[in-house]
Amino acid sequence: MQIDTVLFDMGGTLEEISYSSTVGSMIEKRFENILKVPFSSITTEGGDAFYKILLERYSEYRCFRERTCIEVHPAMVWRDWILKGLAIPDNVIFDHCEELAYFWETEVINRCCRKNTAVMLEKLHSRDIKMGIISNTGSFTQVYKSLDRYGIRSFFDKIALSCAYGIRKPHGFLFRDILNQMGADAKKTLFVGDTITRDVLGAKNAGLFGSIQIQSDFTKLSDGTLSEDSRPDYIIQDLMSIPSIIDEINQRQ
Repeated sequence: MQIDTVLFDMGGTLEEISYSSTVGSMIEKRFENILKVPFSSITTEGGDAFYKILLERYSEYRCFRERTCIEVHPAMVWRDWILKGLAIPDNVIFDHCEELAYFWETEVINRCCRKNTAVMLEKLHSRDIKMGIISNTGSFTQVYKSLDRYGIRSFFDKIALSCAYGIRKPHGFLFRDILNQMGADAKKTLFVGDTITRDVLGAKNAGLFGSIQIQSDFTKLSDGTLSEDSRPDYIIQDLMSIPSIIDEINQRQ
């Protein structure tokens, strides 16, 4: 059975990601620009202290979503977790929730296209491999805008965002649904991601042929001590290893 489909994670896989160390110093101006209200009407805390509070509340939400596999709509994430109890009307949060989510995904988290991504995708495209993305994200726009900025969006047939589904990897439905939309067979599909707990286990939950792990700065944050049966089929250091892995698998079939 020949591999003819590859699904990718986004942040940590196609992108290098890391937490920014400069957000606290600019958060007052950014929140005023996004919410269109004076920062003093939101909190009496200074920028760095306010940012620390936001990180603590985001951590609470992160624990909830990792435990439940539920991805809450960004409006509710910001109202009920990150900005809970602050003097910000619901309608203001709802009107600007995507801007807040995009800010978090692109300014709290630094992103850049991983080395050799475009070349690797071109090699898969030349082999007639169908490609898609499954991303755990709180923003409806970040993945698309990042792909456009990197010049690689056209390689992907379908993109599945956890915030649009209300569930997160490793829930198998995300994988099964995007494969159904692509007309692809799980047994002919590889998944490439940076985490065991979301990507590798998600691929196993959906019955995919196998998984490839490439590590990122977030790998250790997401993955603790795991059992032997949760390990990926392949571990790589460079995305350029993927075409040769597929060639090797297909030559054995």
